[in-house]
Amino acid sequence: MIDYIQRTARKTLSITINEKGEVIVKAPKYMPEGEILKFVSSKQKWIDNKVNQIINQNQVNNDLFEYKCVLFCGKKYRIIKDSKVKEITLTNDCIIIKKLSTLKREVNQLEKFLKNKCIEIVGQRMKYFSNLMQLEPDKVTLNNSKRRWGTCDSERIISFNWRVIMLPPRLIDYVIVHELSHLIEMNHSPAFWAIVSAVLPNVKELRSSLKQCNFILQQFREILV
Repeated sequence: MIDYIQRTARKTLSITINEKGEVIVKAPKYMPEGEILKFVSSKQKWIDNKVNQIINQNQVNNDLFEYKCVLFCGKKYRIIKDSKVKEITLTNDCIIIKKLSTLKREVNQLEKFLKNKCIEIVGQRMKYFSNLMQLEPDKVTLNNSKRRWGTCDSERIISFNWRVIMLPPRLIDYVIVHELSHLIEMNHSPAFWAIVSAVLPNVKELRSSLKQCNFILQQFREILV
């Protein structure tokens, strides 16, 4: 089943499975639909495996999407609501937040806490790796991207998705080293990966592990009440 077909000026077909398990086909503007369906059919086994993997992963982490738990530095903490607390408190296995009138307000306070922790922890690790790699961006910011963990632009501005604070420390480090390396190579060429590998030799394993965490990019979105 195809959820979306995106037609552009491209010359080839491609299939993407997003973090919700939706199948997105990118196709040339005037390619016949029959040809698109034939291509998708030839990839059906791969599509089914990928969709099932994502759906199962989302089900396992349903407590995160329902805000019964939250990830912080790769560890899952149970959320406890208490109307008497004045500030968010982190214990060994729980995070205690102030009970408010709506879920949206409660999630907003939790998001603010995580963003502040992101600034603190990512800032510390940035300083460490900047010194180690002798690379310094002109500016560091946070963003709310739906697809990326971090970016580095031609103006030497590095921006991190604030959700990196939910990743395990080794993956936080990987995202940081990845973006710092773009200060030298603004691409993903062999030269770029050589820079990353010089700092993190297990880069292939880290890349694979980060892909398994892409469901986190959908956290803290569409809170309506």
